[in-house]
Amino acid sequence: MNRKKLFCFGMGKVALQLSLKLIEEGWNVYGTCRSEERRKILESKGLKVKNFFPDKKIPDISEELLNSSHVLISIPPNSNGCLVIKWYEREICNLLNSTWLGYISSTSVYGHHGENWVDELTNPSPKTKMGINRLISENQWRLVCKKNSINLQIFRPGGIYSAMSNQIERFRNSSIHEPIIKDNIKFNRIHQDDLVGVILSSFKHNNESNIFNVVDDKPASTWEQAQFVCEILSLNLPENTKLDTATLSEKQKEFYKEMKLVKNDLIKKKLGYKLLYPSYKDGFRSILGL
Repeated sequence: MNRKKLFCFGMGKVALQLSLKLIEEGWNVYGTCRSEERRKILESKGLKVKNFFPDKKIPDISEELLNSSHVLISIPPNSNGCLVIKWYEREICNLLNSTWLGYISSTSVYGHHGENWVDELTNPSPKTKMGINRLISENQWRLVCKKNSINLQIFRPGGIYSAMSNQIERFRNSSIHEPIIKDNIKFNRIHQDDLVGVILSSFKHNNESNIFNVVDDKPASTWEQAQFVCEILSLNLPENTKLDTATLSEKQKEFYKEMKLVKNDLIKKKLGYKLLYPSYKDGFRSILGL
């Protein structure tokens, strides 16, 4: 295969940034999305895209898969696990042994550990719906890859933010009245540039299966984050409330249900990766041009 080719199941923000970077380097990129509108936007950026359907197999996807050198899966799972396995397991298992296979999961698989640190050897024990579904999907792929002697790279990112998607506007915009939870519930985050950087670094370390926590060095609460942004932008602090008195959506309740402090030593030691943004403060300063 003369030209490297990436196939992305799910062309979200992370996969798109990765794809555009590889296209600049001369790669072919093929991917999937869920709507015609999204497909047209992606194709205007130079990507070859087909609509993904969870209830049926698409022959064009199967054909493109078999000609791929790298495959990334980022489609969120449901309660049955990964939506890709049912229809495309055979094609992925028939790829060359040298093919890189990556799966984007989440640190939500670890569950609640309070102020204790977790790493890739910590036994996952998720309690939230998202975490349970992610772990089911991880285990499905690990089993498939083990049976077929395929190396699998699993990425467990923290809360992803970027220049185009972050919490800064929430504090700048006075029309957004969602209160900030003041409880000291800390989370690890990761700038999208760093997640893409880690994925790219893993291309060169595919001699065995790995799990990588992709998080920053300094977990922090949403209240700490609000204080920092308001201080550097000279804004009034937003309304704050305690978790037990807050009116939250089901998704927000899940978000605050668990806490853990996540270690990222492995991406540094095994991949030699140096974070561009070791903390959310570094990332936010860059976004604001400070």
